[in-house]
Amino acid sequence: MKFDYIARETANNLRRNITLTIAAIMTVAVSLALFGSTLLVRQGVDNVSARWQDGIEVIAFLKPDVSDEQRDAIETTIAENPEVGRWRYVDREESHEEAMRLFERNEAMRTKLEASPDLVPDSYRLTPESSDVNLMNSLGEQLKAEPGVLEVTDVTESIETVVGVSEFAQRAMLIVGVGLLVAALLLILNAIRMAMFARRREIEVMKLVGATNWFIRVPFMLEGIVQGLVGAGMALGAVVALDRFMKNAAENPEYRDIMQGFVASSDELVMTAIVVMVLGIVIGAAGSGWALSRFLKV
Repeated sequence: MKFDYIARETANNLRRNITLTIAAIMTVAVSLALFGSTLLVRQGVDNVSARWQDGIEVIAFLKPDVSDEQRDAIETTIAENPEVGRWRYVDREESHEEAMRLFERNEAMRTKLEASPDLVPDSYRLTPESSDVNLMNSLGEQLKAEPGVLEVTDVTESIETVVGVSEFAQRAMLIVGVGLLVAALLLILNAIRMAMFARRREIEVMKLVGATNWFIRVPFMLEGIVQGLVGAGMALGAVVALDRFMKNAAENPEYRDIMQGFVASSDELVMTAIVVMVLGIVIGAAGSGWALSRFLKV
């Protein structure tokens, strides 16, 4: 089998159906870009979830009139609780400074805090031994029962909200991506069918003069693979651009705390790139193989 013949015939097939070829490549590119972005975002969500869980805190705010006896009782409860890993006491001055940082962009809240430095009560910050939600709820209930405790909060609800929204977005992107992959497969199938129809007399002559089945099929197979590969390359460019955008956002001081955890590692980006490229080849091969099995009688 001559490789120059295969390359020439594959290029001719792509040129003959240029509009279908472009449509198939663009559909593969968009679908794989969505699919690859979903993988990248999912890895980021997993990273940030693990990061939050490692540093998760249960905060017990104290009443303004808490007595020394009540404070001692709270500390004894915390120190003797096997579910508590680390804990520390945060006085009102530190709580006030923290609140001023958190509401740096909220002028109304900053004015209120400046007028009432004791607005944010002192508290105990606890890091549980486990990030299990039931364990943290149990720990919170124990602290609420103490007479000197005003309120107990933790970040589990915030984590569940962020992860829930991210998972919903991932599912939506995945559904759209899979739908577009099916559309790309059908477009590749149709492009191969049109190429075979345009060359039907030539195929008949080749068969009559002794051409083997694979000699006839290989250029059509390569046509589909090239379409899938080019589309995958374009999708990979979009995924890399998304990764760079997330890294730039993570380096911005305004978004660093939020975006830093969402940045995927280099290994995760490489794995995503491999998946995107392999899927492109598979979609191209599957579309051309399906077309050959249905429409090429050799």
